[in-house]
Amino acid sequence: MKGYFVQYKFILPKDIKHSSYTYQKLFRAIYGYSQQVSKSNGKTYVYHRPGILSNTPFIKHGKNCVVIPQEKFSELISFFKTGKNPSHAWTLKGDWKAVYYLNEKEIEESDVKSSLETLLDRTYIVNPSKEHGALLSEMERAKKHLTEKKNIDQAFSQTLLNESKKIIDTSWFKEVQGKSDKLKYFYSLYAFIKGQ
Repeated sequence: MKGYFVQYKFILPKDIKHSSYTYQKLFRAIYGYSQQVSKSNGKTYVYHRPGILSNTPFIKHGKNCVVIPQEKFSELISFFKTGKNPSHAWTLKGDWKAVYYLNEKEIEESDVKSSLETLLDRTYIVNPSKEHGALLSEMERAKKHLTEKKNIDQAFSQTLLNESKKIIDTSWFKEVQGKSDKLKYFYSLYAFIKGQ
């Protein structure tokens, strides 16, 4: 199977150290991050902030190296050029730039399957209770409600389908879907909800 190997480096002004928050924000913009917030009522909520590659299967090959499906390359390059990303509402790109090296790479099918299974584990959506729930768990819950003839919010049902489709439409998913029990199960949930 094929993917794009991307090795990148951020170039920042000399007065910004690698340990600075600015540097951390650049990586969060790519991979997303989770944030724990404790409220005055004693409850702790976990919020998952998406990054450029949050809806993308990827294989990390060390620091600042990632292998992605070929069709996802443009999203990453757009971020390198403009700074636009879902994690931070930057109105200006800032005083940084990215340089990158790109090469087509042959990848093992097992690595692709693993990257997609991991993607399912790290994909979160906001459920009707306004909490961040794992996509797979929310789909299971939706199927259970529908099987028991209980109504589910139509907007939420559409959100489940839209988020699932981002994964299903990747070239990697199409190639290995039938070779992983977890991916087959995920697709069956998608098909069931879509058919309602």
